[in-house]
Amino acid sequence: MKLKMLFILVLLLAASAIWYFTPKHYNKTLDGVYYQLGQEGIIGDVKVHLSGKLRNHINGHKSFRGTIDITGAKVPQIPKGRDDLQLLYSGENFASVVSFYSVSGKNGTIVPNIYFYGAAYINDDFTRFTIALSNDENKHWTQSDGFMITAPAKDREEATRISQELMSKFGTRIN
Repeated sequence: MKLKMLFILVLLLAASAIWYFTPKHYNKTLDGVYYQLGQEGIIGDVKVHLSGKLRNHINGHKSFRGTIDITGAKVPQIPKGRDDLQLLYSGENFASVVSFYSVSGKNGTIVPNIYFYGAAYINDDFTRFTIALSNDENKHWTQSDGFMITAPAKDREEATRISQELMSKFGTRIN
């Protein structure tokens, strides 16, 4: 009887571990805001769609590998002819948002080159994030006047608070 109970317990534990560590499809759209630091108001509302695989690790961290699509009337778009923006998150609250290649020529030749869209700061449970954009046409991102995308957020105040919280782990304080 004890052996039977032990066997059932081990079987349940193994099934739980397999379920926990099996990558789950993550498909979520969040409403957020696009704004510039040091300026009042919101530049525009955005929708951020994440699609990929979210995986749990033994250390409690999560990792994500998939695409990120950001839409909004004023949000910067990636140059034409590039692949989708990728988010490769390794569970350390930071990830780069990049496009790895472009397609050129009439025959659609794939040219490997990296286009850096921005730096993403993400919370532990992968439900809030902010992106410090690097593709501003005139200058690079700074803590006083850089452009940001934050989700989920309804207004600039909420977005700034989330950005401060997520970026403070890395010693970055925004204005």
